Amino acid sequence: MKVLLEAPILTNSGYGEHSRLVFTSLLARPEWNLDIYVNPLEWGNTSWMTTDSEIKKSIDSHILKQALYMQKSKNNPEYDIHIHVGIPSEFQKKAPFSVCVTAGIESTKVSPEWILKTYQGIDKIIVPSEHAKQSFLNPTYQGQDQSGKEMELVCNSPIEVVPYPVKIFSDKSEKLNIDFETSFNFLMVAMWGVRKNLEKSIRWFVEKFRTNDDVGLIVKTSMSKNSILDRRRTKDTIQRILNKCGKRQCKVYLLHGNLSESEIHSIYEHEKIKAFISATHGEGYGLPIFEAAYSGVPVVATDWSGHLDFLVGEEKEGSSKNSKLFAKVDYRLAPIQKEAVWDTILVGDSQWAYPIENSFKNEMQNVYKNYDYHLKRAKKLQNTIFNTHSQENISKAMSDALIPDRFRPNSETAQWISELEEMVNA
Repeated sequence: MKVLLEAPILTNSGYGEHSRLVFTSLLARPEWNLDIYVNPLEWGNTSWMTTDSEIKKSIDSHILKQALYMQKSKNNPEYDIHIHVGIPSEFQKKAPFSVCVTAGIESTKVSPEWILKTYQGIDKIIVPSEHAKQSFLNPTYQGQDQSGKEMELVCNSPIEVVPYPVKIFSDKSEKLNIDFETSFNFLMVAMWGVRKNLEKSIRWFVEKFRTNDDVGLIVKTSMSKNSILDRRRTKDTIQRILNKCGKRQCKVYLLHGNLSESEIHSIYEHEKIKAFISATHGEGYGLPIFEAAYSGVPVVATDWSGHLDFLVGEEKEGSSKNSKLFAKVDYRLAPIQKEAVWDTILVGDSQWAYPIENSFKNEMQNVYKNYDYHLKRAKKLQNTIFNTHSQENISKAMSDALIPDRFRPNSETAQWISELEEMVNA
């Protein structure tokens, strides 16, 4: 069975992570006898993987396989299943059964172009969070059927939620060799942009800890690709923000450049990094927040959108009720900023969260002053996530969601294929 995976699989982005999860989940089901082809896509201005890891070697081999198949078929290939990872507006059906794997949208509703695509060949949508699912189910748009008759357009494809898994790193993994002058540091990890709200986060941090010379903020960010020019531009942008803040004793550090996954993970485990903060307007999932949570780091974040799916657990052992095990920042819902409107993606009449300044500052201060309490809750959350989001569980859930039952060989067929392969190998 031929499966085409079109995805930004080599990019250092959230969609890159999503793509590699799809790829490895398919590889983990050899009993289904999947014949996988990969077409790599761009995603914005994000850089591409440069490390020569085993997963990259496997991806490269399947990219080559796709190129050879295109050549052999004279650019007229045929597939049984088509999987597109990215935004639905870029989807084009290329197989009898087509799946769109997307982060959904960070605001309250997806664009009409996305809804329209569910009438144009998307047989199933897979998203990482309940928030992302609701962003498809919330909107109703006006449209026309094939005869030109007015009709209401609502999501016409079934939607399944499959989150991300935790990553396990060995003691021998690469670690970032870096130290900080300050002993208590907050961490932010995000691409620079309106949605991530980094400018206000930095300003609010400085205003709260201005006179404390032992508190720092580490900002892992970039404007686009991790070039030397981009580093200079990012550094200048942060410096302009700090200049407006006036005199301060607290520290702000910039981390910039391409890092391996294990190096990034080592940041969360650094003994001087005590908490993760995010004043985000909205997340389809929130991978940096997720990694902080499963690393056992206390989280301060806006109390809205995709990350709420995994920031919950049992406050008390044996309790049947889950609690939000993070420092919740109050917010108000309001229309997205004009500069955030993005044609066919973020629609102008959608809303997202605006974190409240005093709440953000108070929650940072609360974590700083009552650190042992917040660390204890973070460790409870970490245990919950390791149980619910294991690589094995999520990989199985993703492959089950991607490949319908009718495309999977039954047990007798699978056994016959296995015996035939053993005979050929012998």
